[in-house]
Amino acid sequence: MGTERKDFNDLTTSGESCLTSLSRLYLISGEPTINPEWILVDAVTAVEVHVDRTIEALVADSGITSLPVGSAFLSRYAEEMSRTWDARYEWLSDGFGVKLKGERAQQDFQVLVECRNAIVHGSGNLTRRQRSSLGKFIQLRKQLKSVLDIDVHGTAIGFSRNSARLSLRVASSFVHGFDRTVGDVHRAR
Repeated sequence: MGTERKDFNDLTTSGESCLTSLSRLYLISGEPTINPEWILVDAVTAVEVHVDRTIEALVADSGITSLPVGSAFLSRYAEEMSRTWDARYEWLSDGFGVKLKGERAQQDFQVLVECRNAIVHGSGNLTRRQRSSLGKFIQLRKQLKSVLDIDVHGTAIGFSRNSARLSLRVASSFVHGFDRTVGDVHRAR
């Protein structure tokens, strides 16, 4: 998927599993009976599972669970680490030195997450939070069009023939960049 070269040696086992799921979605994404909205939702979910697995592995590798204070900390805050994407990025950065915010793949993936939120929480319409600021609303509309070829009519999102496959390319690029960044940080320690 995509034309840019990927270094598959940077992939974790979880990353490979995630890309396998994304590849399966890619194979069915062009079928006329497959709803592109659900391809997008499944893609974000697959990436979310991968990132959460990676956070769990980073926590386990840190040795924090061997200390009573670490176990107490995790029993209180472990759920917070994966409550939202912002929380994931914050914990990855502050706790493990994995900095993703601002990277192109992360920015494009965030557009995918916003679209998923409109599908799941807005029934195919931009949510109240996504419409709360005129500037953010206009910016999100532009990003949906440029990244995923999705038009917004009023507040309703409208998929093009290419939107599902574009969403899978965005998800795949994010996984490659994420695993590469985690690997780089891990090798540097």
